[in-house]
Amino acid sequence: MRDRPVDIVSIDGGRRTRAAEEFLDEHGATHTVLGDPENTVFEAYEVRGIPTTVVIDQSGRLMYKHVGFRPGDEEIFAKEIETLLEWGGEA
Repeated sequence: MRDRPVDIVSIDGGRRTRAAEEFLDEHGATHTVLGDPENTVFEAYEVRGIPTTVVIDQSGRLMYKHVGFRPGDEEIFAKEIETLLEWGGEA
């Protein structure tokens, strides 16, 4: 993903686990952390639990959604992003 059009954005309190940091470093990803004081993003993507991971295309359309996190999920996320990029959309 290092030279691919992928942006990683979190809507949270800005804390990242060591595993998340290692994943971002390993894949050369830029990670932006934003606040959502009015819960606009949470409502738009129907976030009901934390953490929730959504993969959206360049138009903001929801392509994949996951509630919770288990070891190995990062591999699922990577495959979903690769699939989206192969379709020609930017994640």
